Amino acid sequence: MFKMNDLKFFAIGIFIGVIIFILVVTFGSQKKYEHKYDERQKLVRGQGAKWGFIVLVFSEIIVTFFMKNPFFMRYGITINFSIIMLSLAVMSVYDILHGAYFAINEKNIKSNSWLDIVMGICFILGYVNDFNSAMTIMGIYWLIIGAVSLFQLHRDKESDKE
Repeated sequence: MFKMNDLKFFAIGIFIGVIIFILVVTFGSQKKYEHKYDERQKLVRGQGAKWGFIVLVFSEIIVTFFMKNPFFMRYGITINFSIIMLSLAVMSVYDILHGAYFAINEKNIKSNSWLDIVMGICFILGYVNDFNSAMTIMGIYWLIIGAVSLFQLHRDKESDKE
């Protein structure tokens, strides 16, 4: 289907695209879209990062005991990626439930939450037959983030009524 030269050009094109994307994100006009967090949110985000790091460390320690397992030898990269996404999910859910995930000046939180849910469902359904897929794991992450965000918005709305 593809020759080796085509694959090399494709890989070089992806590499250049990633470099351009990083440069645009790094040096783009971020002042216009800068999010503001108060001191409490910064502390909560630090706590979330701490819990995410603890989950990452303990999960990696547990996984080291199963490294010679044939299942781990076959799906090792996916398992390690799952652990990283699990720690990221712990940090994100902690931040959402404590009101520090979204910035003070951030708008369209509800539509972003619904977009996360739709994106998660699309990733999961698109790669449902491939167990060894990072996209399925990312889909689960986006689905969790979207659902917890909507739950938090509903909970905040209920607490405002009281």
